[in-house]
Parts: sequence; structure tokens; C-alpha cells
Amino acid sequence: MNLNRKLNLVIPVEREDGLVYVHSTPISREVFERYFMVIAKTFGRIIVEGLAQTSPRIAMLMLRRTAQDDGAWSGASGVEMGLVSEIRRLTNALLPLKTGGWETVPWHDVVANRMLEDEEVQEVENLLAFFTLSAAMRRRKEHEEMMEAMAEAFNLQTTSSDCTAFASSLPTSIATASSGETVTGSLIPS
Repeated sequence: MNLNRKLNLVIPVEREDGLVYVHSTPISREVFERYFMVIAKTFGRIIVEGLAQTSPRIAMLMLRRTAQDDGAWSGASGVEMGLVSEIRRLTNALLPLKTGGWETVPWHDVVANRMLEDEEVQEVENLLAFFTLSAAMRRRKEHEEMMEAMAEAFNLQTTSSDCTAFASSLPTSIATASSGETVTGSLIPS
């Protein structure tokens, strides 16, 4: 059972060669229960230290620091190998194909094969950690309000679609020449 089954996060990453979409789903209740203490401490630390405004930019760093301070970062059942690996497992990137359409690539492979710049990876992972902390620690209504504000501030989207359905909703053609028509609206499907 997911903490909030209908709320998945989509992070568009603007690159010179086009948009890449990162799609992530919340962690399960079981994962939350296994790592609730470090999740709660990290979330609390962000609030107490007055970092709420910057938390989408530093959430993974704060998660690591909190886990390290508690001696819970490393090891087979540590936060790095457990919680962070699970966040990454639940995340995929949708990469544009030169021939049109989209290729779904697990986030781990994107990072391991350096398909994105280090700064892009860090930005995405901080947003993923913030999404995870928020989904786990806020009541559903509060989380939805926070995600709406975050989506507007960081050009993100929440969706009830899984990664496959979201990919199917993306445009599949490649622009080769201007048709002379003007298209308005977001590139991210609703």
C-alpha cells in the first residue's frame, strides 16, 4: 500500500537536447515503517532549523546528514542502501528518442550511466527526497497543498498516472520544421 497512491511526482528536466521527465511514486507503508525515525527526524530538522523554504533543494543532503549523525546511513539495512535505494527504484526517467517517442529508463541506470549532468541528478534527488519526506510526514490534504505550491514554484507536476500511462500521454512526434502554428500551454500533460 502506498502512502498516497494517487500522487506521483513528475520532474521535467530541461536540457539542450529537449526535456527529460522524471517520474516517481511514493514509498510504501512498509518502507516508511522501517525508516520512520530518520524520515521524521529529517523532516523535523528541516522545520526546526528554518530550512523549509530551501528544503526542495537540500532534502537529500539533510536526509544523509541526519542518518549519518544517527549512525544509520551505511550498511545493508542503512538509509543509503534501504530508503534511498527504494526512492531510486520507484523513479524512472522518460528520455526523448531521436525518432520520436520516449524511452523509459530506471533512475539508477540514468545515474550510473551519467545520462544527466551531476547538477541535474543532485537537483532531482533533492526534489525526490523532499517529495518522500512530505508524502510520509504530512497529512494527505497538507501534502497535496504543499505539492501544489511546490509544483508551481519548481515547474513540477503531480499525477495519478503510473510511469507507463504518463509516458503514453506525452507527445510522440519530433519537431522538424515549423508549421507556422502557435502552440500554447504546458508541455506536461495534465
